[in-house]
Amino acid sequence: MNADAVKKVEKLSDQLDTARDASEATTKQVRHARRTVENVKRTMRRQQKSDSTRRKRAKDRYTKDGKSKAAVELGRRGGTARAKTLTRHQRSALAMKAAKTRWNRH
Repeated sequence: MNADAVKKVEKLSDQLDTARDASEATTKQVRHARRTVENVKRTMRRQQKSDSTRRKRAKDRYTKDGKSKAAVELGRRGGTARAKTLTRHQRSALAMKAAKTRWNRH
């Protein structure tokens, strides 16, 4: 977290606490302080998210031979996933079509 933002949030939190205890602040001031605290927290969350996405993007996304790691992983799972969704008859029909194609080439 950003040190300045943390200090600002702590200061505003203290102001809210003292305002509640002493009933010194008007409702408008309390609302303003709460909104400011929420805005600072939101800004800090956005910065953390953008930092984490930058780190993810910076990692190696490609294998040694230049292929995308995500595509390689999908390719590994592709045949198995497709086989699970097909019925026995569909798999059989595909196998027969492949065999005919192989035999017709020669």
